[in-house]
Amino acid sequence: MPERLGSRAPYRSGIRAQQAANTRSAVLKAAAELFTTRGYAATSVDAIAEAAGVSRSTVFTAAGGKPWLLKTAYDQAIVGDDRPESLAERPESRAMQSLSDGAEIIAVYAAILAGAVARVSALYHVVRMASDADPDVAALWQDIQRQRRAGADQIVALLVSADALSKHLDADHAADVITVYNDPGIYHHLVGARGWTYEAFQDWLARALVRELLD
Repeated sequence: MPERLGSRAPYRSGIRAQQAANTRSAVLKAAAELFTTRGYAATSVDAIAEAAGVSRSTVFTAAGGKPWLLKTAYDQAIVGDDRPESLAERPESRAMQSLSDGAEIIAVYAAILAGAVARVSALYHVVRMASDADPDVAALWQDIQRQRRAGADQIVALLVSADALSKHLDADHAADVITVYNDPGIYHHLVGARGWTYEAFQDWLARALVRELLD
């Protein structure tokens, strides 16, 4: 009998872990939706709990407070799921790192970037609007800007390695240019406010990056 009980323990543990993951996912989804529709300050933990169908205490035990929810929702939106790999570690990014043609690098990067900013632009707007009033969100905003610059530096390094970067740009200025274009606020304006299609945005982004970065 003890052996049978012991054999069921991992199964029960697995069920509990899956239930906890499902609860955390529901809380994060509810938080992201409320943040983007109501704004960060106007969204309470109680509202998140109600939207997720859980108690207030469960929000904290299963996920975390509002700053954690906003950061985690943002991080997951960037990559499109809850797996721990960063965008640079994803297969499409790894494939891009093996390219040696500047135009191909830009085309793949534009596709990756368009997808990322499409997923995250609404939350990016939330973070930007709330960063002046909340120190935790201000810290997140600064971290996001560092991430954007780090991503730009990585693309410049690929172009330099491929001997494809325009002779009119040094690496630092090229990263400055990319940091302009990798701003999710551009997608938020052109697609969200001006009504561009996703395809039109990606095509424009690719052409703009080629024009700015390659000879």
